[in-house]
Amino acid sequence: MTKRFFLSTVITLLISHFTFAQDLYVLHVSGDILNTTNNVNLKVGDMISQDASLSFGSNNAKAIVIGKSTGKMLLDGSKSKKTPTGEFMSLVSEVLFPIQSNKQMSTRSVLFETVADISDYFNGDAYVFITDSLILDINQEKYPLNEEKQMALRFTSGEEIFNRWIPNFGDNKLLLEKDSLFEGASLDEIETVDVYYVVKATRKIDHIGSFDPIFVNQEQLKEELISLKSFLTTNQTSKVEEIQAELYQYVLDIYGQTDFEMFNEWIKNEGII
Repeated sequence: MTKRFFLSTVITLLISHFTFAQDLYVLHVSGDILNTTNNVNLKVGDMISQDASLSFGSNNAKAIVIGKSTGKMLLDGSKSKKTPTGEFMSLVSEVLFPIQSNKQMSTRSVLFETVADISDYFNGDAYVFITDSLILDINQEKYPLNEEKQMALRFTSGEEIFNRWIPNFGDNKLLLEKDSLFEGASLDEIETVDVYYVVKATRKIDHIGSFDPIFVNQEQLKEELISLKSFLTTNQTSKVEEIQAELYQYVLDIYGQTDFEMFNEWIKNEGII
C-alpha cells in the first residue's frame, strides 16, 4: 500500500512538473524582455519554459506566447516584481495569463460585402488597418454615393481636429487609403474616428458609426503569423482552412477586427499561406 501510494505520488508530481514546465512559443513581443537563462531578449519564434526567469525592461513590456495545452497566453510585465536595483523580475509562471478569445468577433467574420448598414461594422470597436487601402462596397439603397452624397471621417489627433472626405470609387464603393485619410495626423494619438453620411445639397449629416484605428506594422504581423503557422503545423493541424481561421482569430484577439476576405488575400499575397 505504501509503495503504491509512493509510486502514485511520484507519477503525479512528474506529470505536474512536465505540465507546469512545458515550453511556450513566442508569437509577439512589445518592449524589451530579457530571458535571464541565456541573457538574450525574447523575440518572435523563441521557445521558453514556464520556469524560466525574465527581466522586463519596463512594467509595460508584454509578450504573447502559445503552448500545446494552454493556447495563447500573455506575459504581463506589469505583474512582475520590482527588485531593489529597479529591475522588473519574475518567473514566467508568475506573469502568465490566459488570453480570452474575443467571442463577439469570433461569431462573425468582418466582411465588407454590400453592407446594408455600415454601422454594423464601424460600431465603436477597434478596426485594424493591415493593407494600405481598402475598398468598401456600400448598399446603394441605404447609402447612395455620388458627387453630392459622400461619406466623411472626423477625428482628433493631439489638439487638432481633422475632417476628411472618403473618396467614392465608383459603383457605390468607397476607397479607404490610410495615407491620405490620416495624412498630417499623429497615428498613435488618434483614438476614435467618427463616420458620417453627408448630403451636401441639404447639409444633412448622419453619424453612422465609429471605430478605433489600429495601424499594424505589416512586416511585424507577417513574422508573427508565420511563427504561429509554424507552431500550428507542428503541433495541431496542417489543414490550410484551419490554419487560416487560426491566423485570422489571432488578429481578432490580439489587435482587433479586420475584413476577413481582405485578410485572406493579404496572407496569400505575402506567402504566409
